[in-house]
Amino acid sequence: MLRSPTRPPPTDLVLPHHLLLGPETHGVTRYAGEVAAAAGAPVVRDADRLGPGEPAHLHVTDRLLARDPAAAAAAVEALARRVRLTVTLHDVPQPTDGPGFEARAAAYGRIVRASHAWVTNSWHEHALVGRWCVADPRGAVIPLPVIESPALPEEAEDAGVRSAPALGVFGFVYPGKGHRQVLRAAAALRRGGTSVRVCVLGAAAPGHDDEVEDLQRMGWARDVPVEVTGRVPDHDLGRALRAVAVPVVAHRNVSASGSLNSWIAAGRRPLVRDGAYAREMAALRPGTITLFDDASLSRCVGAALRRPETTWTAPGTDLGPRLPHTAAAYRAWWASVDR
Repeated sequence: MLRSPTRPPPTDLVLPHHLLLGPETHGVTRYAGEVAAAAGAPVVRDADRLGPGEPAHLHVTDRLLARDPAAAAAAVEALARRVRLTVTLHDVPQPTDGPGFEARAAAYGRIVRASHAWVTNSWHEHALVGRWCVADPRGAVIPLPVIESPALPEEAEDAGVRSAPALGVFGFVYPGKGHRQVLRAAAALRRGGTSVRVCVLGAAAPGHDDEVEDLQRMGWARDVPVEVTGRVPDHDLGRALRAVAVPVVAHRNVSASGSLNSWIAAGRRPLVRDGAYAREMAALRPGTITLFDDASLSRCVGAALRRPETTWTAPGTDLGPRLPHTAAAYRAWWASVDR
């Protein structure tokens, strides 16, 4: 099993073309573009522009390639027959995915076997690949970077917290993201006399519009105000993440989380549901998250409301790896697999 390489790459390294698929607003597509730009790698958006045998890199999530996992795997296999393909695996399958788990696991196994080498964004995901998809020794781990939000005046942050006692959940809305658990915690607090609301910073994931409607009905039934902002524009994201009183990351099936890193980038120290990935990130970036378990969320939220300073990272906290570190790790990894 390869670890993330740290040796500097040779100066004659030929960087692979980054194949960017899907809309600019998709998190995986956006991240692929950020890595390519930071590494100085060329970008293409049409696979037909890649010549036979050219090195290419693809950030893979099956849902970005096709609605059916098997079709997504077939698309990657076809590409790998034409180019020298390395991949970064996102949204790695795990049993909590539900009925689609077996098909997704089989697809990811096919994708790994077709690739020249592969990366995950966490050791947790690396272990999931080995346990459920395929045993393959070519996998490395390069963690997602924290990309800091533009600084805002301190008074804007303070005013937002004072005026908005909201429990914030950021990202697409879909089953298992934790919105329901956060809403139940808010209801428990309101029964105890603490006035809070739930702020959903994001839109429904494709095919899950009913989840937003269910959340709003659930809030009405439990006397909890629920605000759903829809997609937050990039230019306003940092302010929105700073404005909530308590940030919460309550995924039940998280494997790697860009939304968690967005909270950290905004200077927040979110409450994060305990699990293998959460503990890995707590060790990677000490002082940037507070863990909770299923029985303790409302208690942890209450404590955070009483001590709002605990929802912000302390000055001088190391938020690395940052994007330049990630780009350097990719360059070193491509150099290692190029041999």
